[in-house]
Amino acid sequence: MHESVDIKKIKTKTRKSLSGKYTDIVIAILIYIIFAGMCYGTAAFIKEPPMAIFLGLIITSLFYMGLIQMFVKLARDKKVKYSELFQRTDAFFRCAAITIVFLAINTLFALLEYTAVNSLIIFISYQADLNIALSSFMIVIGIILSVAIAIFWIVLILSLSQSYFILYDHESMPLGDIFRTSMDMMDGHKLDYILLALSFVGWMFLGLFTLGILYLWLIPYIGVSMANFYEKIKNDVKIIDE
Repeated sequence: MHESVDIKKIKTKTRKSLSGKYTDIVIAILIYIIFAGMCYGTAAFIKEPPMAIFLGLIITSLFYMGLIQMFVKLARDKKVKYSELFQRTDAFFRCAAITIVFLAINTLFALLEYTAVNSLIIFISYQADLNIALSSFMIVIGIILSVAIAIFWIVLILSLSQSYFILYDHESMPLGDIFRTSMDMMDGHKLDYILLALSFVGWMFLGLFTLGILYLWLIPYIGVSMANFYEKIKNDVKIIDE
């Protein structure tokens, strides 16, 4: 069984890694937000929601790996420049492929969950017209199905959560191997990841009262913390050289 990750140590190390190095990462995040905002603004202007998804995919695929590079380098106590945001456009197609997989998973499970919840609502609405035993049975099945879909959805997303970091370190690794490696890395660490993510909820809520200004500090804090988490668990898995 893998050793649990010490969330407190992860966040302490992150603060040390970011000390005196915020400027360039904040500039990079601002540029990323501006590009993303232009995409969604354009889609809203022409009233085409699918266009927002398409343009968002383009922006993510072009620049997200640049952010990942900066997060990982900061976690490894290296200096970064905001221009690194544009240095990983070579990973466009592979980053796009990973993003599409996440979009497909989320879309599929959202539809399944929507169907399960609506079926449950129908069972409850018509229980008076059905046999008590039958209606009770259908409601229980509906609840179990809804919960099972949600749990499987969360577990799958958690299992694949290290994919972008693995792609950064192993550019030529086949996508199937990237996903399998992420699953292996996260085996025994899903709860650790959830606890790390939950530790930022208070800050995210507080950021709402700062007109988003706090997020310029919080996003690097979260990103580098996740990179430090990756650094901690990656040695649990032996990666075959490509």
